[in-house]
Amino acid sequence: MLELISAGYVHPFDVFPHYRQRFQHRVFGYWEAGALLEGLALAPMPAVSGLAEWPFALEMHNERERLDRYEESRLSLTALGEAILAGTEDFSHHNPIDRWWGGTRLTNDRLWRWDPVLLVP
Repeated sequence: MLELISAGYVHPFDVFPHYRQRFQHRVFGYWEAGALLEGLALAPMPAVSGLAEWPFALEMHNERERLDRYEESRLSLTALGEAILAGTEDFSHHNPIDRWWGGTRLTNDRLWRWDPVLLVP
């Protein structure tokens, strides 16, 4: 999501997987993508700014004015978001992590990461 925002996709649904078939790499579903974007924008030290409406829930979708505000949000990266993309900062060093993903509880003390360097022969 940070890469897409950095590339100029400024509206929330622009950074959702498979939105209008734009991005084919689908890791997260619709509701999870909304929750992840909300987490990036509403964290104690956010990586994204400009989210105009929340929470990303059915109630928001049932209220046209709220959904319109959400859709019209103009996202941008914060200084932390830019530093994360540059590889000089880590979101988890500034914000609490406590979520379940695929049956695994991820916390600040128990995070796992994809490391492409370890895969190079």
